[in-house]
Amino acid sequence: MRSLTIKFSALVVTLLLVTCVTLAMISTNHERASLVAEVEKLGLAFAMNLAANAKEPLLADDVLSLESLVNKVSNENGVVVVRILDRHREVAALSSQLPPGEGDLENNGLAQGEKLLITKAPILFSDVLVGEAQVGLDLSILVDPIVRESTRQLTMVAFAVILFGVLAGVGFVRLLVGPLRRLRSGVEQLTRGDLSIRVLPSSSDEVGELTKAFNQMGESLLQKERLQTAFGRYVDDYVINQLLEQPDGQELLGVEREVTILFVDIRRFTRLSEGMKAGDVVSLLNDIFQRITNCIHSNNGTIDKFIGDSVMAYFGAPIPQPDHPVNAVAAAMEIQHAIELRNAESRDDAQDRVDVDLGIGIHTGHVIVGNIGCDRRMDFTAIGDAVNVAHRLEKLAAPGQILISEAVQLKVRGNFKLNFEGERQLSGRVEPVHVYSVDNTSTRDTLPPSQAEDSHTNSERRESTP
Repeated sequence: MRSLTIKFSALVVTLLLVTCVTLAMISTNHERASLVAEVEKLGLAFAMNLAANAKEPLLADDVLSLESLVNKVSNENGVVVVRILDRHREVAALSSQLPPGEGDLENNGLAQGEKLLITKAPILFSDVLVGEAQVGLDLSILVDPIVRESTRQLTMVAFAVILFGVLAGVGFVRLLVGPLRRLRSGVEQLTRGDLSIRVLPSSSDEVGELTKAFNQMGESLLQKERLQTAFGRYVDDYVINQLLEQPDGQELLGVEREVTILFVDIRRFTRLSEGMKAGDVVSLLNDIFQRITNCIHSNNGTIDKFIGDSVMAYFGAPIPQPDHPVNAVAAAMEIQHAIELRNAESRDDAQDRVDVDLGIGIHTGHVIVGNIGCDRRMDFTAIGDAVNVAHRLEKLAAPGQILISEAVQLKVRGNFKLNFEGERQLSGRVEPVHVYSVDNTSTRDTLPPSQAEDSHTNSERRESTP
């Protein structure tokens, strides 16, 4: 901000200096011209008075009288040369103050570099020209001192005006820079994440309007953060961002997409919750769901909904993923391991010992993903036959078991150890489906392709066995 002060002060000084110099030159020239005109009138009066007094002595050829008249006029302030010419233009009387090198004073007006002003008056007797009176005035005595004094005064006034202008300019810049400095500080705090920062407008001009716009932006960002915080517990971050960026919801309209659906259910939860307080039941569910959610999110999955003691999630939407079946199976294995760890921790605390088992079903297929509901309540979810198949597989899974469909097996068989469980008739479907279980002891990418192919071949043999 200091650079702005320096630049503005330099601009003010330059403008005032140019203005003052220009006005001083104009004023000085005008004053000098006025003074020269007044001096010329004075010299003409001297010359006419001398001509009136010198006509009789000139006709009588009275040299003493003429010299007396000339000396009297030459004693006047500023008069440097006086002479009287006869009718033959011969010098009849001459003052002793004639400047060296002057010569004759035939030219009327300024001479000698505009320092000597010559005035002339004819000497008439009965309207007959008998001679001429000439008076020379020195402008360096009559005009220049006055002009110099005026110039000095104008210079002092100019310096005072420039100083005042600089001080006024600095004060103005401070008034302007103060709100800008506070606004910059507010922007810096806003970029550091302090969305509650506000800057009090100090004026109603453009800077004040800018400050109000900054406060409105901060309020909008704060409302957005509050909305994300409030609804982030219920709605996926992608859905929130799309709603905030496009309130009309165009990006959330239903689209058909291949995804992998995962269902997780807590086995025998009704029996587990018997005798437990309501608060303990809620705490147990929250703990389990938190662990499940962490595993799903760490594998790029999306929580669709919590259904009682079950969780529905999908992979490959709303952001497409080329390996969503692999991510879903990996998330399922991490969920089972996380629950096993939780059970181990629970066994160490005999008072709160509650062992939990999960059943997981996974299926890959095409579904409709988007907003489903009415104008007052919408859910961003997946619907379609693939969702039903995954749900039916979850119902078939034994405690601690992960069941996947043939569609999932074809895409993940090179990454996990799978076991063919045979054909199963799912509720609501005419054709049976091939069901596979995932070996929880294996890890992602542990099987080479050759072993994976052997496993698939063995699975096909088991499938053909009656």
